[in-house]
Amino acid sequence: MSQSSIHIGGSVSGSNVMFAGDNNTTVVGNNNVTDIRNKMPAPETVDIKKELAALREALAGLQSSEQKKINNAIEEAQDELQKPEPEKDEVGKALERAMGYAQQAGTFKTIIETLKPHVLSISSWLGENWFSLTKVFG
Repeated sequence: MSQSSIHIGGSVSGSNVMFAGDNNTTVVGNNNVTDIRNKMPAPETVDIKKELAALREALAGLQSSEQKKINNAIEEAQDELQKPEPEKDEVGKALERAMGYAQQAGTFKTIIETLKPHVLSISSWLGENWFSLTKVFG
């Protein structure tokens, strides 16, 4: 058995993780990133234009005062995809805005399961920097 210890003379806050001893296992959070990655399709299998169209259709069902902003953001993403070499970060930024507005709608929770496969596919295609789009699923 180890006699390791940690002594803190003040306070610890934020995202600090400290442990001492032998054979430690530490779980921080609820492993959502791992869980979400396991549900994503391979990026090369994603038909991004089809997924974006499905996302747009699902978001159109919201009763939101921000519907025009949601539609504009989705349209920006679709416009970027028309380019010969679309910038994934531009698509991601537009979708982040659309999802942000959508979450403000009182009816957002009613379409989460409809959104899920499309957001997972889109996030996979966009890459790891955009897995944050899946945070709406908890």
